[in-house]
Amino acid sequence: MGRCLRRVISALAWTGLWLAAPAQATSALPSFVDEPAVLQRLQAHHGFDLGQLAFNADSATGQAKDLLTLPGYRHLATVLANDLADLRRQDPRLAVGLRSSHRLFDARWLSAETARFELVGVVSRLDRAPFTDPSTGCGEFRFIYRLAYQARGVYSRLPMTVNVVFEPERTASSGCGPAAERWNAFAQSAAQSTDTSDWRPAALKPWRLRSVEVNLQSVRWPSTVRPDLGGHAEYLMRVFQREGATWSAAPLENTPDVARLRADPAARRALRDWVNDAEVQAQLDQGVARLPDRFAARLASSVALNGVHRLSNAPFTQLLDESEIRVAQPQAMRTVTTPHGVLRRLNDLSCVGCHQGRSVAGFHFLGRDLPPTAAVNAIRMPASVHFLHDQPRRQAYLASLLAHRTPEVFRPWSVRADTDEGRAGAHCGLGDAAFASWTCAQGLRCEPVLRDDRVSRTGLCLPVSPAATLSGTACRVGRMRHHTDPHRDAVSDVASRACGPQQICEDPSVGFPNGMCSGGCTGLREGEACGAIAVLAGFNACLARGQTPFDACLSENVRPGSLQACSVQQPCRDDYICAAAPTASAASGVCIPPYFLFQLRVDGHAMQGENR
Repeated sequence: MGRCLRRVISALAWTGLWLAAPAQATSALPSFVDEPAVLQRLQAHHGFDLGQLAFNADSATGQAKDLLTLPGYRHLATVLANDLADLRRQDPRLAVGLRSSHRLFDARWLSAETARFELVGVVSRLDRAPFTDPSTGCGEFRFIYRLAYQARGVYSRLPMTVNVVFEPERTASSGCGPAAERWNAFAQSAAQSTDTSDWRPAALKPWRLRSVEVNLQSVRWPSTVRPDLGGHAEYLMRVFQREGATWSAAPLENTPDVARLRADPAARRALRDWVNDAEVQAQLDQGVARLPDRFAARLASSVALNGVHRLSNAPFTQLLDESEIRVAQPQAMRTVTTPHGVLRRLNDLSCVGCHQGRSVAGFHFLGRDLPPTAAVNAIRMPASVHFLHDQPRRQAYLASLLAHRTPEVFRPWSVRADTDEGRAGAHCGLGDAAFASWTCAQGLRCEPVLRDDRVSRTGLCLPVSPAATLSGTACRVGRMRHHTDPHRDAVSDVASRACGPQQICEDPSVGFPNGMCSGGCTGLREGEACGAIAVLAGFNACLARGQTPFDACLSENVRPGSLQACSVQQPCRDDYICAAAPTASAASGVCIPPYFLFQLRVDGHAMQGENR
């Protein structure tokens, strides 16, 4: 295990993301809090209910329906409901529930009596200071909520997060040091389960409420509808900002409005000139460039699966050709040494690109499950690979502030952190000079699981020898065919990649993106664990009857199979999530497609008193 990876594990151990906490964990500089007991206390007793924190409610509002009495939330819910209605008008096959092949997020959850927003994380992003006003801002503190419900004897969360963002103030004498000290005191208290009562909304008043950011899974098509991709999902993104008593939709960071700019040649040329500016490229190389608001969208949708290869998640590539890009000083650059590298870096900094880069079903932070969560619906690693691998950098930034040093502002790619060491499933370069350093560890080679010269000239690190191929490895390769309409994206020229001895390739058509090697549960090797694989026909038939809860349908229609074991040090590959598994070791879970978990799909959830 490498030195950098040990730092990651030490940093995360106190959060409970894995169970074998090393002794030195309490001395780490945690950059997030996800302990459920601490968060429930903050929400119930310290004023950090969503309504109190963001919308000036007098007390904890609890259920989503109560939030509708607050003008700010009512505006947010109305805008989102209208967005979902627009999607329904654009696709006649799109509807709520399992009876439709194209399935829509049910807007009624935003006001349901049985639904509530649960605080699942408090995250320090002081490292985002370059994106705030340099004279007043010190990055961000984020309060992340998940929409959840209890109905018909079922408790589950839904694929929706609300992120309330505060901007701590910079002091004239000490800069951002006091903000770092305030965070560290709170996080250490939370880690040690001591008093956190000094954190109340009143204490945040000197800080600016920057935004309320929403990410929800708006659409899901099952793998039976998109067998080549293993399914399809879309994630709707909105940012809301308050001016006085009024809330309005705000620009999305680094996310150009593709349709508007395509229709305005002068604006597109202005965007090209901005991209080719030498100072902008220097900022882009550091990962801190900020697209002017005049180019930005106020609504965006990221798409999955195979998100890094989807043209819809590459807005700059949709607007600009590589022939239009001039790299000002390639010899001085660390990441943007080629025109393709410039566009890929821009896409990676956009909301849609970042949320499909080593993410978990379109999210980077989902929070730890509460005890009522059914075993077949439980997450083992409730944050993305990008989030976990970026922790050493964020910790180093905090440490610099606490030591009154100037922090390093460089931000790596979402898909390839500086702590990555080319393990199996890591992203790697396929010839473009911008990714020359993205190599693979010994025994692995870089392979194009999806050939894609336009959006992503990178592949995955996979075993050279079939005998060394573990369960969970990709086994279907092909070529991504792009279309301006993501519904018409397709994987063609599909071929098989050899699995290991006594293994078969689970096909994308039954829900396994890019295929997945799997075998029996005897003779498991290091890095494998026994898990449950859904039997699709029986599972779908059970759901279609509409009488049996989702978790029961799943638990009654599974077969044992070998899967990749996962933990902080052994993350899942793209489009798979580290889920809980009773048969896995205490420190690990198993990698499965995210939509096998009830809480990460829009379909199948029933409100009180109704069938699906």
